[in-house]
Amino acid sequence: MPGLPLPLLLLLLLLPGPPLLSAQPFPRDLVPRSTVGLAATAAYPRFGGLRGDNATAQLGLDFQRMLRLNGTLFVAARDHIYAFDLGQDKGTLYPERHLTWETRDRANCAMRGRLQDECHNYIRVLVPRDARTLLACGTNAFSPLCRTYKVSSLEQEGEDVSGQARCPFDAQQSIVALFVDGSLYSATVADFQASDAVIYRSLSPGRPPLRTLKYSSRWLQEPHFVQALPYGPFVYFFFREVSVELRAMGKVLVARVARVCRNDGGGSARVLERRWSSFLKVRLLCALPGDSVFAFDVLEAVTPPRALRGRAAVLALFGTQPNSIPGSAVCAFYLADVERAFEGPFAEPRGAAGAWTPVPEERVPQPRPGCCAGMGAAAGISTSGDFPDETLAFAKEHPLLHGAVEPAGGRPLFTRTGTRLTRLAVDTGAGPWRNRTVLFLGAEDGRVLKVLLAAQQPPAGTPAPGESHGDPGSEALLLEEISLYDPKRCRGRRGASRVLGLELHGPGRELFVAFAGCLVRLPLARCAQHGACRRSCLAARDPYCAWLPPDGCGPAPEHLP
Repeated sequence: MPGLPLPLLLLLLLLPGPPLLSAQPFPRDLVPRSTVGLAATAAYPRFGGLRGDNATAQLGLDFQRMLRLNGTLFVAARDHIYAFDLGQDKGTLYPERHLTWETRDRANCAMRGRLQDECHNYIRVLVPRDARTLLACGTNAFSPLCRTYKVSSLEQEGEDVSGQARCPFDAQQSIVALFVDGSLYSATVADFQASDAVIYRSLSPGRPPLRTLKYSSRWLQEPHFVQALPYGPFVYFFFREVSVELRAMGKVLVARVARVCRNDGGGSARVLERRWSSFLKVRLLCALPGDSVFAFDVLEAVTPPRALRGRAAVLALFGTQPNSIPGSAVCAFYLADVERAFEGPFAEPRGAAGAWTPVPEERVPQPRPGCCAGMGAAAGISTSGDFPDETLAFAKEHPLLHGAVEPAGGRPLFTRTGTRLTRLAVDTGAGPWRNRTVLFLGAEDGRVLKVLLAAQQPPAGTPAPGESHGDPGSEALLLEEISLYDPKRCRGRRGASRVLGLELHGPGRELFVAFAGCLVRLPLARCAQHGACRRSCLAARDPYCAWLPPDGCGPAPEHLP
C-alpha cells in the first residue's frame, strides 16, 4: 500500500489528543547553518552560450546533460556540445572546444504540428563508447539520430545511425543510456506518440537487438527513466512509473528498480523471441516509518554506486506525488539488499478485486525466471533461448516482484518539506580523513542545499575534528542553503530556476550546477567568510574547511597534521 498523502498526514499530526504517529513524528526541516544569497554567488563564473550566438541569446542554452571524462566536462545542449577544461582558471567558465549539430529536418517537423522552438536538435544522449569516442544522440526535429565523436577533438567518426529507441523524439521525454560489454543499453520511448516505452540493447557486435515487451502495462507503465548502471552480471534501471498494482487508488506513481542479465540473448522462437528473458522489477521504498508509513514515491535522481559504511550502495532522491504538498527525501539502498529483493516472491493479481498477492513458491517454475543462463540455478543452461517454455512464459506474465527494497537504516537520510528537490550529487570522501559524506541537492527554486550526514568511523585512535562542536545526536546537518539562480544572468523559459544537473568535481573542490539557460561553477565551500574567527570556523562543521593558524579559516588540506 502507498503512504498517506502529505496533507492528510500533516492534518493527523495536528489533531488534538494522542497523535497517530507519536512514536515516529514527521521530522522538522533542518535550519541551515549558513545562508548564501545571490549577492555572494553573483561572482561565480557562468556560461550561457557562445559569444555572438544569436540563437542561444534568444532561446537560452537549453541544457540537456553533463559528462565528466578525462579532465573534461562535456555539456550537451540544444544544437551544441561544449567541452570545458576542468584545469582552467576557476574564475572562468568557457569551453575550449565545441561542436554544432543542427537539424536539417525543421520543415518536416513543423508540418507535423510542432512549434519552431521544438524543431531543433536537443542532444539527449552523451555517453562514452570506449576510451576515445563518445556516442551522442539528438532529437533531430523529432527524427532522432546518433553519431560517434572523438573525445579529444569532437570530430565525427563513422556514419550517422538511427536514434529510434536510443533517443527520445521529444526533449521532454526521459532517457538513460550507457555502454556495457560493447553494447548500448538505453531506456526511453521508441515512437513519436511516446506510447511505446522500451528498455533496449543494441549496437551489439554479433547479437541482434533486444527489448522489453511492447505495449505491456505489466512490464512498463508510463515510465520516467532516471539511472542505469551495471553491477555484477546484471544491468539495473531505476525509474518511476504509474503503478499497475495500485490501479484501484487512481494514478499513483511508484519508484522501481529493474534488471536484466548482461548475457541475455532473448527467449526462444516460441516465447519472448528478441525480448528480454530476464527482465524483473521491484519497488523501491523511501518512507518515514511509524504507525502509518508515509512514502516518498516519485524517484528523481540516483547516484552511481558509492561506498557507504563500507558497503556498496546507491543514494536516491525522491519526491511526493505531483498532486500533494511538495516534499523530498534522500534514501540510501545497499546493492546487496537490492539483489536480495530480486530473490523474493513474484506478484500477480488475484480475485475479482484484482489485488496483487505473492505467487506461491510451488507455482514458480525452475530454473527460476529472471536468473542468468550459465549461472547459479541455471548453470546447466547454455543460453537464455534454452530456458524451458514454462520458465519463459512465467517471466512474460510475472515481471513484478512482491514487496519492496527497504532503505539502509530503515528511514531517509534527509527530508525536506515545502519545496521539491530535483537533483543529487554526493561526496562520500569529504574531510581530511575522507570519512565524511556530503550531499548536494538542487531544488526547483534555484537553490542548492549542502548536507553533512552522520560521520562514518574515523581511523582507529584518530578523533574526528570538530565532533564536540555539533548538535549531539544529530544525524544530518544542513550546512548551507545557497541561492544560485539569477534570472538576469541565466536566460530560460518557464521553470528556468529548476536545477537540472549537478556534477561534482572532487579534485577541483567544485560543483557544476546546470539550469536550463546556464551553467554555474560553484566552489564546494566558502571558508573565507569565517575569516580569523576560530569559533565561527569550527561551528560551521564544514568538512571542506579547517582552522589553520596563523592563516585562519581556509580549505582543509588533504591530510591535517
